[in-house]
Amino acid sequence: MKDKKVILRVVLILLFIVAVNTIQTYVLHITREFGDIDFYKIPTHIFGIISCALSLLSTIIAWKLVGKLTLRKIPKMVLAFGASILIYAIVQSIFFAAERFLVYQLSTDLDLLVGNFVFTFIIFHLYISGLSLAYFSFQENAKNAVQLERVEKEKEMLQFKMLQKNLEPHFLFNNLSVLSGLIRKDPAEVDGFIHDFSEVYRYYLKHNDQELVPLHKEVVFLKKYISLMEKRFKNAYRFSIHIENEEGLILPCSLQLAVENAIKHNRGAEENPLNIEIIRENDMMIVSNDLRPVDFTQGAKMGNLFLQKSYEVHFGKKVNFNTTDTHYTVEIPLIV
Repeated sequence: MKDKKVILRVVLILLFIVAVNTIQTYVLHITREFGDIDFYKIPTHIFGIISCALSLLSTIIAWKLVGKLTLRKIPKMVLAFGASILIYAIVQSIFFAAERFLVYQLSTDLDLLVGNFVFTFIIFHLYISGLSLAYFSFQENAKNAVQLERVEKEKEMLQFKMLQKNLEPHFLFNNLSVLSGLIRKDPAEVDGFIHDFSEVYRYYLKHNDQELVPLHKEVVFLKKYISLMEKRFKNAYRFSIHIENEEGLILPCSLQLAVENAIKHNRGAEENPLNIEIIRENDMMIVSNDLRPVDFTQGAKMGNLFLQKSYEVHFGKKVNFNTTDTHYTVEIPLIV
């Protein structure tokens, strides 16, 4: 079915080319045999220039009128071309009759008007209007592409903001629940936890709306967050940070999200701690953990989705998530 449509379009285009060529050849034949056009006469060129201008004006008016309708690309082009012919026939006929009367004091009958229209349509309007409509259509497509890209960008930004708003209560309630557990089980740790939590949450509130923070500040924040987790889980999770070069910028709380995800979705125990390693390789921060998935790992991973959307929307970069038989790794780009 698709091949038949392609063949039909090719045949129609060829027929159109043959028809235009036939009509143009006939018009040139009639002009040569009966006309008085002289290439070396200035009035001939003035007439042609004005005819071209009228053709372009007619096409612009037709395109604007048809643009008010909701049409697909091809029907819009066809209708605009048809409307431009009608408008051009009117303005060209008025110009032709006025020129004959004002310049040469001659009257103009219907046969002359029709002959002039056919001649100027083939010589001028067919090309001026066709090329102009092709240009207008190209410009419209380019404009629509830009608008579509802007809408997609706004949609992604909205999704990013929604994720960001969801993460804030998620972060707060998680740690408040930890505090509640410590009050019941280990009151001696409460003061230290509250101190570390206040520092962590202060950083979160201060930097969460920023696009980037220096890596060295993010590392300090991460260490305080890890301190909270060690108070919560004791030795169930073993953390190691190896970052010699702390230059560069990173999304706020991104390392913390990756570490939180490792804790949430993997099983750790004091007798068999889960190893979580944070290192830098070139311009990439890597958070890697032993793979010991718990039952709800298949649930929605809000942190990962937030990281993905953040780097896509703000920086056009990709956060990589890799899983092997033994390890899960998150690769977060640095902005340097």
